[in-house]
Amino acid sequence: MKNELLEKYLDAFERYDMPALVALLHDEATLSMPPYALWMQGPVEIEKWMVGPGAECRGSRMVPVQANGTFGFGQYRVSPDGGYDAWALQVIDTVDGKVTGINAFLDVEAWYPLFGLPLHLDA
Repeated sequence: MKNELLEKYLDAFERYDMPALVALLHDEATLSMPPYALWMQGPVEIEKWMVGPGAECRGSRMVPVQANGTFGFGQYRVSPDGGYDAWALQVIDTVDGKVTGINAFLDVEAWYPLFGLPLHLDA
């Protein structure tokens, strides 16, 4: 069940299909983005942020990883120089077939090498 849920999350995020992504969220799901003081709760607030300030993530590519005993993704945003640049290490918390937490760690220079992720992907 967990792998299927995360595959759906990956697909929805890469297509930036917010109705599909929000359908995967638990009613009490949270989104955080360390080191920023950004924290929100609930599918409505998360979707509002994703289609507002978070819209710069449209077109991202995701590389699956395992982090802290759970699943995650190296997120790469479109680079103005071509390809994709490292943006965040997303660690996804799940319970009973729903996403309960999206934790996007932005210090990619520190985190990506620990997961064997490059800082740039070619197109």
